[in-house]
Amino acid sequence: MVNHYRHRHLRAPNTSCFTLSIMETLIQITGLQYACEGTDVATLIAELEEQRPEVLLVKEQTNDFGIVVRALTGTRSCGVVSRFDLEQTLGMMQHDNTPVLVGRVAETNSEGRCFSISVCGNYPTPNTSAANAPSLWDNWQWTGAPLMDSNPEERRLDISLKIASAELQQHRGVNKQTLLEHLNVILQLANWDVSSETQQQLGTIRRLVGCHPDNDVRALAPMLRHSLSALGSRQRAKDFRDIYLPQLCKSTEAEQMHNLWCRANVGKLGNPELWKPTVIHQLENIEANLRLLPADLYYQTDRFDRLLHRLLYLDIPHRKLVMLLSAIVLRQLLRQQLGLQTGTADNAAEERQQQLALQLAPAFYGNTTKALNFLMLAEGKKPSDITRLVSLWVADKHIRADLCHRPLWTILHKADIYTASESNWNAMLNIRKKPY
Repeated sequence: MVNHYRHRHLRAPNTSCFTLSIMETLIQITGLQYACEGTDVATLIAELEEQRPEVLLVKEQTNDFGIVVRALTGTRSCGVVSRFDLEQTLGMMQHDNTPVLVGRVAETNSEGRCFSISVCGNYPTPNTSAANAPSLWDNWQWTGAPLMDSNPEERRLDISLKIASAELQQHRGVNKQTLLEHLNVILQLANWDVSSETQQQLGTIRRLVGCHPDNDVRALAPMLRHSLSALGSRQRAKDFRDIYLPQLCKSTEAEQMHNLWCRANVGKLGNPELWKPTVIHQLENIEANLRLLPADLYYQTDRFDRLLHRLLYLDIPHRKLVMLLSAIVLRQLLRQQLGLQTGTADNAAEERQQQLALQLAPAFYGNTTKALNFLMLAEGKKPSDITRLVSLWVADKHIRADLCHRPLWTILHKADIYTASESNWNAMLNIRKKPY
């Protein structure tokens, strides 16, 4: 990988008595895995590294994601401008009064599955308003439960971002050693916050560090670029799924959120007949909220390796990110409260059983353990055997009589456990007297 500073001054040929100073700006291109269908990303990056082709940046307005800037080599789409460079790129286009910029591949990062291009010209400080666009997150809310507080590392990162941004942009008089310390904190901790506010700050810091007059500060520019681009790497996505989210579910902040929810529902949770239906009801509310997530994110909430990439590209505000993570974490904790370990099942069959148990729980008085036991007994049985089992469990008050007809049949029929018709189900049930 070839390293460049974020900005470099280039001298034009000396054709007169003065020299023109031209600024080179590096812009990161990401999302290669989504733009190049049928093309291996590693192969594409190798081609870009070898050929260093001209790259066109084209502004687009899409219906789902607001403004994006697409990168093309010739007529082939090869990614989009990263979120933390989008504001800068839109500002450059606004300055030139054009929807197109022309650059050339400057450096590649196979680990991060991204590359950077250089665009030359004299551009002003980015105009924040240039990147403003209606957000697809505007109408999404998460209600009915508390939110997680920030953890100590998040608060520490927020402080370092503010101090570094203030010093690099406004020269507040922070001494060099203190600035370097806060930049190193950013390098260590800026791993998971994909919110639009944090990405905007990181993009500004990365740009200003690259053109800082002090050599020691400027030396951190390649590391900042690499750290930020690693958000798109397979390893970072795997760590998000296997390390970050499991740790988040076990964190003090997650425990406090769960305790707040329990205290808010203490009356129902203290009632043996109500506590499980109460948990089930909250889980249903969470799922209802998650189904309303924009850009089909609901289908990614159990595919956490993909979720990180999608959130980064979808420019999620910090408040919405907290809401989403709180919903995901509380859902996991409530599932554990019911004795379900959904999301950590060893195989697809076990995961399917757990999902069905959640759907069946209301018919079993909120008892998911009994729902799982019923599924194990009913799986693979003849229709007549299943209806006889239901009749017995209704008589023994393990299944609610008011839910044993259409509600129970619908779930079992869709799951291919009871394959006969609803009329056959109703005809075979015997719930008026205790069956033999």
